[in-house]
Amino acid sequence: MTRMNQVRRRSPVGERRAATLLMAALALTVFVLVEVWALRDDTDTDTGSGAAGSAEMVTAAGPVDVSGLRVAPDRHGRDYRRDAFGPGWALAVGPGCDVRDAVLARDLTQTTVTRGCDVTVGTLRDPYSGQTVTGPTRDLDVDHVIPLALAHRSGAHAWTDARREEFANDPDNLRATTAQVNRSKSDHGPEHWMPPVDACAYAHDFVRVAARYQLTVTAQRAHALQSACR
Repeated sequence: MTRMNQVRRRSPVGERRAATLLMAALALTVFVLVEVWALRDDTDTDTGSGAAGSAEMVTAAGPVDVSGLRVAPDRHGRDYRRDAFGPGWALAVGPGCDVRDAVLARDLTQTTVTRGCDVTVGTLRDPYSGQTVTGPTRDLDVDHVIPLALAHRSGAHAWTDARREEFANDPDNLRATTAQVNRSKSDHGPEHWMPPVDACAYAHDFVRVAARYQLTVTAQRAHALQSACR
């Protein structure tokens, strides 16, 4: 029997499925690269002087406009799975770099960076508590402004896997914060949790991300968002 005859031919269905998965992975990689590249500064990353974290996060002020969001009850609360939003942080710019590295480089100052992009030490002004924390980044969390479980209840349950993974790695929906604050927030919406400092900016961030991904809000959540800047 020839070698050619020994090779099992892949079915057309299998080939199409493999091609679809490959295209989805490539699309996510391109999205993350574009988002993260906008956060980077053309500075030396061997030792941080604060410049690596100087890129501004997108925030807004003034009244919170929720008119672009659809008001609806949360659904599918019991079938949330973290792995439906991808296996973890997606790759970012540079070998071995991921989205967590990029967010830490954006949000921290006075950073120490190893292996080109691994932020190991830095100073964070916590956007939720207002506290300034200096030390190893292993003590910090990267929080989703709209928690993944909340997004699931607000419409993400109907998304494709690729769309959910894109959302989980979107830097505009990510903030470095202390582990304590992140644990207290958990997967609560603004109707149950608001940062004690600068709740107005948080509400604007929440609405912007929700509008981009067409997530719904409950009536109670919409009221809490509108009240944050009063």
